[in-house]
Amino acid sequence: MRSSLRFIAPAAAAALVALALTGCSSSGSTGACSQADKRNLGVVAGSTANEPAMQLPASASNQLEATGKSNGSVTIVVPSGTPQARGTTLLGSTANDAIVCTSDQRNKLTQVTDYIDALQASTPEVDFLDAIDLAARNLGAHSMGVLVVGNGLQTVDPLDFAVKGLLTAEPKQVASDLQSKGELPKNLKGVTVYWSGLGDVAGAQAPLTISARSNLEGIWSAIISAAGGTLSVLPEPASGAAASGLPSVTPVPVPAEATKTDWSHPIVVRDSDLLFVKNTATFSDPATAKKVLADLVPSIEQNGQTVTITGTASKDQATSNAADLVLSKQRADAVEQALVSLGVPASLLVTAGVGHEWCGFKSETDASGAYSDALAEQNRTVILTSPGVALCG
Repeated sequence: MRSSLRFIAPAAAAALVALALTGCSSSGSTGACSQADKRNLGVVAGSTANEPAMQLPASASNQLEATGKSNGSVTIVVPSGTPQARGTTLLGSTANDAIVCTSDQRNKLTQVTDYIDALQASTPEVDFLDAIDLAARNLGAHSMGVLVVGNGLQTVDPLDFAVKGLLTAEPKQVASDLQSKGELPKNLKGVTVYWSGLGDVAGAQAPLTISARSNLEGIWSAIISAAGGTLSVLPEPASGAAASGLPSVTPVPVPAEATKTDWSHPIVVRDSDLLFVKNTATFSDPATAKKVLADLVPSIEQNGQTVTITGTASKDQATSNAADLVLSKQRADAVEQALVSLGVPASLLVTAGVGHEWCGFKSETDASGAYSDALAEQNRTVILTSPGVALCG
């Protein structure tokens, strides 16, 4: 990365490290809390001025819990303009007694979660790129991955989204430029980056349009992939006001949907935006779904070409794609009907459904190997494409 940041553990981190148990077996290699198969987790989190105040969602807490159960450690970094490395601490236990072990793990999870929720940036701007690299430094060969909580709108070089045009840039080109400058994270080979709150904003930051959010995810996916890792977007949207009294963050310009939708790439609309009732093609809140889709109406009309609306589905441990093919097509049809009701000519829209068998399908098991509905959520999407554009770009 562009700067060599010292990995330090300040006084606040010392208190976190002090949570490590003192009355347990020192070997850590046998017994109920064996660390023989420990898996470490990196965490990038902390309130900044342009996003909702820090609060770990359930899917992110699940990653911490799985790390604790493996008796692994957690490394925490705050994505300030100059990232703050807050230290590494054991999240599990070294106790030989199963009951004590479980109690230790539960207590540690509560303490570390509370600690993370209270973190705040200490310097202006936001730097996720270096923070991710720092968090991944101590993962080891068989890790839980890196958990990132934040909106992804970095505002420092070499990935300054406050520079006009970067938010709408071609994702693979952004990754290629970083690679040519030697600015990709160095420690992500084989690592899954679990991201919560990507594109969710507060404070002075204008909300992202559908295409801007879709392209932001594409940019981070391309960067992480170029660095050897995989991006997995967690579903729960971050909401609420930004915390007060934080260092300033430059707002990122968000082009109007009608003037800057790039139809040379797929436009992904997440289920967390459309809010379908589970296992149906019915919007749980039709007014909210229409408000989301209304942003796309001018750009579809200005594009002037037929747009294909494709539904995708999560596998949910199914053994066949048949039911998901039907459901995903029905959801695409529901989006089509909503767009037509908003004034888009029906002649500009066609629909399709691919179920869970498609190029962009992402793993629905967490780092511990267990099925996760939160991870499955990222496969429940509706994707809009112009002629000649593939679903995966």
